Amino acid sequence: MEDRVPAWDAYTPKERRHGFNYWYSYGTFDEHKNPHYWDTEGRRHDPREWSPLHESGKVVSYLKNEGNVRDPKKPFFIMVGMNPPHSPYRSLDDCMEEDFNLYKNQPLDSLLVRPNADSKMLKAESARYYFASVTGVDRAFGQILDALKELGLDKNTIVVFASDHGETMCSQHTEDPKNSPYSESMNVPFLVRFPDKIKPRVDDLMLSSPDIMPTLLGLAGLADSIPAEVQGRNYAPLFFDEKADIVRPTGALYIQNLDGEKDAEGMVRSYFPSSRGFKSARYTLALYIDRENHKLVKSLLFDDEKDPYQMNNLSLEENQEVVKDLCAEMGKVLKEIDDPWYKEGILKDMIPY
Repeated sequence: MEDRVPAWDAYTPKERRHGFNYWYSYGTFDEHKNPHYWDTEGRRHDPREWSPLHESGKVVSYLKNEGNVRDPKKPFFIMVGMNPPHSPYRSLDDCMEEDFNLYKNQPLDSLLVRPNADSKMLKAESARYYFASVTGVDRAFGQILDALKELGLDKNTIVVFASDHGETMCSQHTEDPKNSPYSESMNVPFLVRFPDKIKPRVDDLMLSSPDIMPTLLGLAGLADSIPAEVQGRNYAPLFFDEKADIVRPTGALYIQNLDGEKDAEGMVRSYFPSSRGFKSARYTLALYIDRENHKLVKSLLFDDEKDPYQMNNLSLEENQEVVKDLCAEMGKVLKEIDDPWYKEGILKDMIPY
């Protein structure tokens, strides 16, 4: 295998496709204008097209049932995962020129408008390509919505737009786009459209990835079909009625793991649980430990209500009651998921397991 090909980029055999009967996918490969895919029958395709536009085209083809790939009398579930605006975002190899032209003459300060962003960082030059990619994805996703409307499927189709992580993009003085508890990294889009069933609004529900599947089943009227072993929760009642009598989560767990022990060949064989944290409706807390003795070496505590851009790291000593409450909630979740911090009693003087 060539060194430049990621180990995760591989053909997925049918038995590992989680029940999907239509397949057009790859593992991971970040050349946005040189993508490749394997189809349901295992044939490889190498289109010379910006990947989001190619993928939206495949979805539209599926919706129109070109090639007789689905039973038009049965409901369908489609998942499309567009790579951009994932890195790289540094040249016209990564986005469409027509989208880049919207931003190429924009001053960086007009794009990086968050008060915690530093437009003098080296990465700032990527902002124009990043926003061009965002615009292109919006356009590609719009093609799918247009097709649903054209086919008369828009009123009876639940549409979800989401992402797996955020992007700091010069905020918080970090080059890392995602592996942090900062809001730019931890918060992700989650938009749901279900015409005539869900009224437009914004909700502060602390929904996480494990909740998506059971919530979608609930929205589709299939709550009774949610497997008992699923850890996520069905929050569909809140989508239909914001006053629904349902227990909301108190917060979200933050986890950061780094490479652990390596073998003689340099292969990583374990991981180091470097940080755990908890984000509540108001506060964000993250605790970092030393690799050798597991003692606290760094902490982040933000009052997201008073300091929405997380520019003032609060003292743990001066906010003991807040820290106590956050650690108590974090301890419950770490115990529930049998996390290494719980099993090893890490920072047990702070976190009541």
